[in-house]
Amino acid sequence: MNRRRTKFSTRAGFTLIELLIVIALTGFIFTTLMALYMQVKKVAYEQTRVSNQSAAVIDLGQAISYDLANLIYEKYNTKQVFQVEKELNGGKQFDAFVFPSAALNANPTVLQARSFMISYFVERDPTGPDYTLYRAEDMYVDYRNLYRGVAVPMLKYIDEFRVEGSNNGVDYEGGWDYKVRRQLPRYVKATIRYRQSESSYEVSEYVVEVRPPILWN
Repeated sequence: MNRRRTKFSTRAGFTLIELLIVIALTGFIFTTLMALYMQVKKVAYEQTRVSNQSAAVIDLGQAISYDLANLIYEKYNTKQVFQVEKELNGGKQFDAFVFPSAALNANPTVLQARSFMISYFVERDPTGPDYTLYRAEDMYVDYRNLYRGVAVPMLKYIDEFRVEGSNNGVDYEGGWDYKVRRQLPRYVKATIRYRQSESSYEVSEYVVEVRPPILWN
């Protein structure tokens, strides 16, 4: 009986050193890709924050313009005043801007206007050193602050909020007499200086200039 000899082919496997090299290269590639991903994600996040901040300051300017465009004064209501309180906080100027405005409510038979007090003011964030600009109206009553009403945050990272007046639209100043109604300037300018984000050091400036109609009723 003849025996057939079978020749088995031997194939060498990976050595331990080769496996370690493959693992090291895989880890290096993964770490590099993860770092690149986090960097791209951070840039996209910062761009989103800058875009949101730019949109917020535009919305704030439109709100101030709309409120001043609807400014109304009831000469028999002594509680309605138009004033700007100059405030310094942390070495920065944050004015408190208070004035009466109105909203028109139309129905098929009559056009009615409801007046209320508007206030713009800046307060420090309770969780950090930054400041936020708020808008409030006493039409929505806040039991904690009946004078200002419900405060709505409009813009964060405020560095300055300055309100000035002018009679010719050129020479603005911040020291006109607010107690005498007839001396109210014909032009009002609000200057808003702000940062784009919490980590940003660059300060941007946005200016709102409005000529109020100063309606009497």
